[in-house]
Amino acid sequence: MFAKINFITLVLTLMTTLGATQDAEFALDVEFRNHLIYTQIPSAGGTLSFLANTTGGAFVAESAMQEHALPGIVDDSGNAFVAINEVLELGALPTLNRNSALVLPDEQTNLGKDVHGSLGQSWFGQYCWTFDFRSEELLCHSPALSPLEPNIVPVTFKESASGNRISSLPRIFIEVDGEQIPVLIDSGAKMLPSKAAASALGETGAEPVATSFIVESLFEQWHQLHPDWKMVEQADAELGNVRMIEVPQIVIAGQKAGPVWFCSRPDANYTQYYSRLAGGQVEGAIGGNALQFFRMTIDYPNKLARFDQ
Repeated sequence: MFAKINFITLVLTLMTTLGATQDAEFALDVEFRNHLIYTQIPSAGGTLSFLANTTGGAFVAESAMQEHALPGIVDDSGNAFVAINEVLELGALPTLNRNSALVLPDEQTNLGKDVHGSLGQSWFGQYCWTFDFRSEELLCHSPALSPLEPNIVPVTFKESASGNRISSLPRIFIEVDGEQIPVLIDSGAKMLPSKAAASALGETGAEPVATSFIVESLFEQWHQLHPDWKMVEQADAELGNVRMIEVPQIVIAGQKAGPVWFCSRPDANYTQYYSRLAGGQVEGAIGGNALQFFRMTIDYPNKLARFDQ
């Protein structure tokens, strides 16, 4: 009996140790470019670069699937997918609940040069992550957060009446000009700056850059109240009707940061479309150009976020 108990205890100990090792915090192989995060994944055809996008979906460019010989799936309707978890497991990366990423024609991906796909909300939504823009690190399995810690804000997600998660779009409040504004945390928010915008940003304009978004009605309100805030017309080289305004200061989790440029978006994009997918009304999104001032941890299971400066 004594020997049996010891054996069972040993097995349980090993299982616990293995589980703790598997869930230990680790840094992913990532590249930060213009405050956008690209995860590097080894493949049979070399290295894949995927945009880490907290509000997007999981998809792969058609050329990348062919050039890197990625494992494919075709559903009953003839839609092509990549067996994405097999790709992620090769790089010892976190996987998705659903083992599929849509294959898109290259011209529809809007990813930029040398980027092969995107990992979105379904990838992030299962774990606790730290986005360290200061040290340019992306960490998975970060320690769970407590609401009693400093610099903590609640994160809301769309849930069913029984509390089951429907989507993993992270929604928080920021403060601008004394007003609380509900926004998404959007690590994939980006724009291709026009010549005028690139000059204002101090960029070349050759590559996508991280940005933040705000609905046009609030954009116009800011502009009317603060005509001294810098503004650029025709700011996006791909979407010429986009305006860009520099907000001197935003407040997140009680901490001031800035300045932050916001690009205008039609009200319906957020007040109707994204608000239906998020855990409540949203009026914009904060991207890497706002998050660059923080070490941000999002604890998706516990619906909390911490912002450290």
